[in-house]
Amino acid sequence: MPAIFAAVPLAFANMRRGDGGGLVPGTRSIGLLVAWLLLMPAIALAQERQQLSLGTEAPVSVLADRIENLERERLLIAEGRVEIEQGDVRLEADRVEVNTETSEAVATGRVVFFDGRDRLTGERLEYNFRTGTGIVYRAQGVAEPHFFFKGDKMERFGEKAYRLQGGWFTTCEDEAPAWHVRWGQANAYLDDWIWGTSASFWVGRVPLVPFIPVFAASLRKDRQSGLLMPTFGSSNTKGFTYRQPVYFAIGDSQDLTLVPTFYEKQGYGLSGSYRYVRRETSRGELDGAFLHDTLNDKERWVVGLRHQELIRPGLDLKVDFARVSDDNYFREFGDTLDERARQRLESNISLTQRWEKWNLFGRLFFYEDLTTDQPIELQRLPEIRLNAFSQKVAGTDLLFEMESSYNNFVRDLGSHGQRLDIRPRLSYPVSPGSLFTVTPRIGGRETVYDTRVVGTKVDRGFLVEETRDEFTSRSLFEAGLDLEARAYRVFDLGGFLGIQKLQHAIEPRLSYNYISQTNQSDLPQFDSIDLVRPTNGVTYSLTNRLKARSTPSETFPNGRVWEFLRLTLSQTYDLEEPPPVEPVSPINLPAPAGSVPPTTTSVIGRRLSDLNADLIFEPMFGVKFRGTAAFDPYALDIRSATMDASYETKDFRASFGTRHGLGGDLEFIQAEVIARITQRVAVRFATNYDLLSGTIVENRFEVSYRQQCWAITAAFIDRTNEDEFRISINLLELGQYGFGRAFVGQ
Repeated sequence: MPAIFAAVPLAFANMRRGDGGGLVPGTRSIGLLVAWLLLMPAIALAQERQQLSLGTEAPVSVLADRIENLERERLLIAEGRVEIEQGDVRLEADRVEVNTETSEAVATGRVVFFDGRDRLTGERLEYNFRTGTGIVYRAQGVAEPHFFFKGDKMERFGEKAYRLQGGWFTTCEDEAPAWHVRWGQANAYLDDWIWGTSASFWVGRVPLVPFIPVFAASLRKDRQSGLLMPTFGSSNTKGFTYRQPVYFAIGDSQDLTLVPTFYEKQGYGLSGSYRYVRRETSRGELDGAFLHDTLNDKERWVVGLRHQELIRPGLDLKVDFARVSDDNYFREFGDTLDERARQRLESNISLTQRWEKWNLFGRLFFYEDLTTDQPIELQRLPEIRLNAFSQKVAGTDLLFEMESSYNNFVRDLGSHGQRLDIRPRLSYPVSPGSLFTVTPRIGGRETVYDTRVVGTKVDRGFLVEETRDEFTSRSLFEAGLDLEARAYRVFDLGGFLGIQKLQHAIEPRLSYNYISQTNQSDLPQFDSIDLVRPTNGVTYSLTNRLKARSTPSETFPNGRVWEFLRLTLSQTYDLEEPPPVEPVSPINLPAPAGSVPPTTTSVIGRRLSDLNADLIFEPMFGVKFRGTAAFDPYALDIRSATMDASYETKDFRASFGTRHGLGGDLEFIQAEVIARITQRVAVRFATNYDLLSGTIVENRFEVSYRQQCWAITAAFIDRTNEDEFRISINLLELGQYGFGRAFVGQ
C-alpha cells in the first residue's frame, strides 16, 4: 500500500480528536530565549526527579511535584503531574505508589500508559516494572494508526501484549463509531493481531451479526488498507503490469492472500502470504513470490518465513528465514528505496531464555550477500550469549554484570573458526549527598580462539587471512570511573509563547577508561570484538536540556510536556600518546594489483578524538529539527554532518534532510511533502538525490482520493533505472476490516 494511506487516516484521527498545542513563537524570540536560558545556572526546582534501582535492565525515572520515600515500608510515593519512564514505557498519573522491593506500582487519577507509541487510559493501573506486566481498569486503548478498543479490564502479560475482558474494537475515529465489534474476552498484540471470542458485529446500536465464535483483525501498521487491491500500471522495464490480490479466510486462525501478477515484458508471476495463529503464544507468516522471467529466460523467486512462539514463560523461539533466487531480485522488484538498496538477506533462528538477572540467547545466523557472487558470507552456526544484568553482590552495593559469547564462524571464502569471549565487570556507584554520582569500575576480558592468523593470501581474487588450526588467546584488563551530575531550574513563563513552564537541566558527565595493551596481530578478524584498541583516556560530555510544559488546552488540561531542546557535546582525550594502530589487513576485499601487502600497517594515533555534537530542537508542536556533526580538531574541519527538519500539522507534513561528508560538502538530499488538499484528496511527493553521482535515486509522486469506504491512488515513480506508473484501488473500513480480514469465524 502506498504510504499516503497511512497518513490520511491518521490525519482524520488527529482532526477529530485534536493534538493540542500552544501559540506559535517567532524565530527571533526563540533564539533569544534559548541563548538566555542556556547561560542561566540551574539552581532552583519545581519538580523532583529520582532514579529507581529496581533490578531491571532499563532504568526507571520518576518526575513529580512531590516525591516521598518511606524507607521502612520500601515505598515511594509520587504525587502531582507524575511521569515515570522506563525504556519505551511511560506512565502519567496524578498519584503513583511504587514498592521498591517488588517493583510493583499502583497509579490513580487520570492514568495514561504509553506502550511505545500506543496509548492506554484508565481509572487505575497496577504495574510491575520488573516483569513488565500489569492491569488497567476501565481502559481505552489507541494503537497506531487508527485502531481503537475498550475493555473493562486490560491485563498486560508481555511486550505490547494485552488480555481484555469485555469491551469492543473499531477502526472508526468517532466517539460513537459507525461500526464496532464487541467480545466477551480478547487478546491484543499491538504490533500484530487482536482476536477475541463470543463476539458480535454492531452497526451503530444494532447487532447486525449477533454471534461470531472468533473475531480477529490485523493491527500491523504496514498492512492497514485494502482487502482486494487491484493495482495496475506501466514501467519502461516491465511494460504494463497488473496485480489482483485474492484473500482467503481459511479458518479461525489462518488466512491466505494470493496475488497473481502480469508483467508485459517479463511474463506471469504469483506471490502469496499465509498467516497463522496456532495458539495465543504461537503465530507466524509465510511469504513468497515466483516469476518465470521470459525476458531473461530464468526463474526468479523469493521466500520468507517468520515464526514466534512462547514455549513457556521466559523461553522464546523466533524464526526469521529468507532466501532469494539472485542478487538482483530486490533491485528490480523491490517497491521501496530500502528494498531496492538491500545489500544482504539475513536469516535467524533464535532461542532466548530470560531470568530475573540473567539472559541466555542462542541462534543460527546466516545470510546471502547481494553485492557479489563469491561466497564471502560469514555465518554464525551457532552463536550463544550468556549475559548477567547489573545486580548486587551478596546484598552489598557492589554491582556485578557480565557479557559472554561463543561463536562458531563458518565461511567458504576467508578465515573461519571458533571463539569464546568472556567479559565480567564490577562497579560501585556512590552519590555523596545526592549531589553527583561517581562509579568506579573494574573488569577483565578473556578471548580464546581455535585459529591463529599467520599472514594473508589471495583466494579467488580476494585478499583473505591465512590461518592454521592452533589455539590462541587474548587477555585484557579494563578499569574506569564515571562521574555524572545533574542540576536544573524551572522557569515560570506564565503562558509566554504558549509555554507554561520551562525546565533547564545541565548534565555533565566524565568517564575515565583504561584497557590494557596486547598484541592482537595473530587474531582472526570476525567482528569488532577481535580488535580492541588499548585505551587510557577520558571522555567528557555536556548535555543541556530544555523541557517545556504548554499552557492548558482541551486535549491536555495540564499542558503538553515535551523536550524543547537538547544539545550534547562529547569528545575523548588520550592521556598517553596512543601507540600505533595495527589493523589486520582488509578481509574479503578484492586483492590489489601486485604483491600481497603486509599483515599489519602502522598508523600514528591522535590524542584528541573528533568533537561530536548532537542537537534536537522542537520549538513548538509539529516543528522538529535534528542535527549532528563531527569536527576534526587537527584538520580544523568538519568530518561529517547530518541535518533533518520536519513540519507537521493535521493536514500537512514536510520533511527535509541532508548528509554531508568531509569538509561539510553536501552529498545527499532527502525530501518529502504530504498534504491533504481537501477532505478527500491528498498528495505526496518524495525525492532522494545523490549529489556525488549527480543522479536522482528515486522520485515518487502520489495522488489519493478517498470516500468513506473506498479509495484510489495514482503514483508515478522515477528511479535511476526504471520509470513506473501505477493505480491502486483500496476497499476501506467495512470492506477491509469488517468482512475481510477481521471476521474469520464461521
